[in-house]
Amino acid sequence: MTHFSTNEAVSFGWRTAKQRFWFFLQVILVMAVVIYGPSLIMQSFKNIELPTIVTVFFFFAGIVFWVIQAFMSIGLIRVVLAHVDGHEAHISDLFTGGRFLVKYIVNVFLMALFVWVAIAFVGALYLFVFTVLPKFLFFLLILVGTPFLFVFGIIYAVRLQFAPYLVIDKNLGPLIAIKESWNITRGMFWDLVVLALILLAINLLGIVALGVGLLWSIPTSLLVFGFVYRKLSTRVHA
Repeated sequence: MTHFSTNEAVSFGWRTAKQRFWFFLQVILVMAVVIYGPSLIMQSFKNIELPTIVTVFFFFAGIVFWVIQAFMSIGLIRVVLAHVDGHEAHISDLFTGGRFLVKYIVNVFLMALFVWVAIAFVGALYLFVFTVLPKFLFFLLILVGTPFLFVFGIIYAVRLQFAPYLVIDKNLGPLIAIKESWNITRGMFWDLVVLALILLAINLLGIVALGVGLLWSIPTSLLVFGFVYRKLSTRVHA
């Protein structure tokens, strides 16, 4: 069974982010423009009454912008994994994810679909129970059941978080990537939860440092995440 060392992962992320600070600063700026630029433009028209045709245009533009963001996210993962594997990476690598785009989008869609199906099922179950049980029992069920749903959501997020990486790194199909992410994280749940809390703390420190610290904490977090993925991904073909 392949494990990972949290200390080793954080040390790698810290060291590499420090060595490649200016490179990742450029990466962050490019990603910020792509991700937040269109949103800011569209938000500026939020309180303005626009003709229907313009509203329709913005709707389709939003879809296009989302696809572009997905495309750039693929490139970002490739850049991170290049650093993890000790390869040279360039800003131009952010724009090299085209061949994975469809699989990546389908993978994201499937994971979101699973969540919505689960929510719909639970909602329908609650509605059914509401009609057949006394109200106090119904509210008791909600009181007891909601924490279980919360725990399920955390497990889902932790166990399937590497699916997009597997699509890009191993060129797996969207559904197979979800299955493999579940496989490679088997027995690693609490280790990954602890890691997530550490990364959260690192980024909170970045925010506390007048937000400037995020220029270091974000690359560090990405590199730590990529490092852990690489350690666990050997399970796919083990």
